[in-house]
Formats: sequence, structure tokens, C-alpha cells
Amino acid sequence: MEYPIKLLISIIILAVVSFVGARLNFLNKRLPLGVRTILLTGTEYIFLGVLLGRMGIELIDTATLSQLEPFLLFGLCWVGFMFGLQFEVKRLRKLPLYYFSITAVESVVTFLVVTIPLFFVLKSFKDYPDNMLIMMAAMLGSTATAQSSLAIINRLFQFKTQKVMNLMRYVAGVDGVFALAFFTLALIFVPWGDVLQVDIMGSLYWLFVLFLVGAVPALILILLNKSQFTQQEFFVFLIGITMFCAGLAHVTMHSPLVAGFICGILIANFCKHRLRALSTVLHAEKTIYIALLVLVGASWHIETPSVLIVALIYMLLKAGGKLFGGALATTIFKPVYRVPKTIGLGLLSEGGLAIAIIINFKLLYFSLADDLITIVVLAVLVSELFSPQLILAQFKKEGVVSLEGKKKLP
Repeated sequence: MEYPIKLLISIIILAVVSFVGARLNFLNKRLPLGVRTILLTGTEYIFLGVLLGRMGIELIDTATLSQLEPFLLFGLCWVGFMFGLQFEVKRLRKLPLYYFSITAVESVVTFLVVTIPLFFVLKSFKDYPDNMLIMMAAMLGSTATAQSSLAIINRLFQFKTQKVMNLMRYVAGVDGVFALAFFTLALIFVPWGDVLQVDIMGSLYWLFVLFLVGAVPALILILLNKSQFTQQEFFVFLIGITMFCAGLAHVTMHSPLVAGFICGILIANFCKHRLRALSTVLHAEKTIYIALLVLVGASWHIETPSVLIVALIYMLLKAGGKLFGGALATTIFKPVYRVPKTIGLGLLSEGGLAIAIIINFKLLYFSLADDLITIVVLAVLVSELFSPQLILAQFKKEGVVSLEGKKKLP
């Protein structure tokens, strides 16, 4: 098939799948809970991409993916922008301080428990320079910290100890900030040379430029605080701001995901249009995210079977990090109500942000990403399949009432 025809057909398929998929609702279907969480996180669209891509019929081949890269940049920036808009400091200050303290301890412990051993695991499988391996291990550590939402469980079940669920939902949300921070830290280690050399001034300059990439588009919207827009005009304006931010990130070789997050968090705290912007991006978020999943599936390629062993080790390390981190955090910053020591196992769910991080990594380091994509995708599938029951297990002593037929669960 001629290349321009492939590109046109690929765009049409992406548009149709994204539009239709965003309107499907599996929440009330009589499917096993783990299957519903997989469907709601959209992981199945990765396998549609696999069918269309390098491991399938190759409709979306390497050349087509290269031409679709601007959409990947825009989509990642949009996801980061949406995530940043949810963090309004005045609203977060109303929550107990120990919420943040518990999240910080749990996130840092998980990152270290995953990253440090994985460096040595990767070293035994890959003949790469040490700083490249450190970056790859830290990348996986950041995805282990990122979590998908607990909202589906909260909607389907009623808990007698809602405070514990509120704590878990807070941790699941704010964990993403630490995930992006660890992701940014990983990118500082430039993967060239045999010896790890950290240039402090160079790293600070790199971080300053990254901040400017996110801040400049945000400043444009903040300066227009007094302007009035129709909803259609505002939507087009947000698309333009996001495209501008993604373009700056691409030109300066920075992360569009992190730049979008910086842009979003600045607008959330300094722009009166914050709620309007959040409503707009949430409306289009699922459509864009589905297209990203199809493209990551199309670019996915399993190079060696040994990566499956690394994936298993990654999942075990993540479970151990969450379990230990959750227990340690709730022991140091003990809430006034009972929190199960196994709360970390209720935080294993891994979805949207982890996928976005690994897509962003693939854009920056194409040749290194295939194995990491395999590890993260497999971990997402396993965690989403079993995490609902692990979440419910944290409330076993108090009892849980299913809102589907008002059935009390043991």
C-alpha cells in the first residue's frame, strides 16, 4: 500500500476509534470487575494498535508513526495539561496535611524499591552504559509510582470507613505529581558515555528551560483573564495554547507531558478560567487518550522474550514497594482512624499516567523504549485485573456494600 494512502487510512481509523470509544460505557455492564477496570482505562486499545502496527498488519508502520508524531506531542501535552489543572493549591490546603505526608513517603519508597534493584536487573540483561541503565530504571520507577483512579470502585461500592477511601483516592491522585517529578529526574541523566556524570549547573539550566516551556503558554492565558470567550472560542484557544506548548517542548527537546503539567498547574492557580478550562479538557480527554493508546500499540515491538522476566520482577518490586511504603507512611504519619497496614496493595492500580510517561519516553529515546513499553503494558494489564479485589480487601473487616443490587460483600 502506498505511503500517503496508509497515512490517510490511519488518520481515519484513529478518528473513528477515538470518537466511538470515548462514548462507550462499561461501568454498568455485567462484566467481572477487573475486566471493567481494564476496559475503563482503555488498555484494550493498545492491542488494537498492535493489530494495526509493527506486530500486526503494519498499516501504521514506522514511516506513518513518524508523520503522526505531532499528534503524539499534542496528546501528551493535553494529558499533562489536564492533570495539572486539577491541582489548585487553595483547595488542596483544605485537606489534612498528613494526606500529603503519607503520599510523599509511599511514593519515594516505591520509587526507590523499584529503581535500585531494576538497575542491576537491567544491567544483567542489557549491555548499555550505566547512566543509560539508571535512566531506564528510574523511568520504570516513575511509572510504578503513577496510578489510575480509584473512582470506579468508589462509584460501585459503599464503604463504612469512607475516610480510608478518601485517603486512598488522594494518594492515587497526588502520586502522579511524584511520578512526573521522578520522570523529569530520570531525563536529566543523558544516556551517553560509560561513566555517570551529573552536571548540576547543566541540569538546573535544563529544568529552568523546561519550566519556561510550560510557563510561557500559561502566561498568555493568564494575561487574558479579563477577556470574554464563547465556549467554542475558548476550546479553540486551549487547543492553540496546548499546541504551542507541545511545539516548544519538541523544539527544545523537553517533555511535552511535563511541560503541559506545568502549564496546567499555573493556570489552575493563577487564572480565573481554571474551571472552564478543566471542563473543556476533561470533555475531550478520553478521545485523545484512546488515540494515544492505539499509537503506542502500533509502535510496540517485543524484541526479546527475556523482557518478560524483567516485567515479572518489576511487578513484584512494585507490589513490595507499595506494601512497605504504605505501611511505613501510615506508621510515621498515623491517622486518627484505623488504616490497614496492607493499604499499599490497594494502590497497585496503574493506568493512564504510566502509559503517558512511557509514550513520552519513546518519543525522546525511540531505540530504548520497546522493552520498557512491554514491561509497563503487561504491568497495567495485571494490576488493573487484580487491583479491584485488592482495594476491597482493605475494607474487609468493616464490610462493603455493592451498589449493584445493594449486596453486602464479606
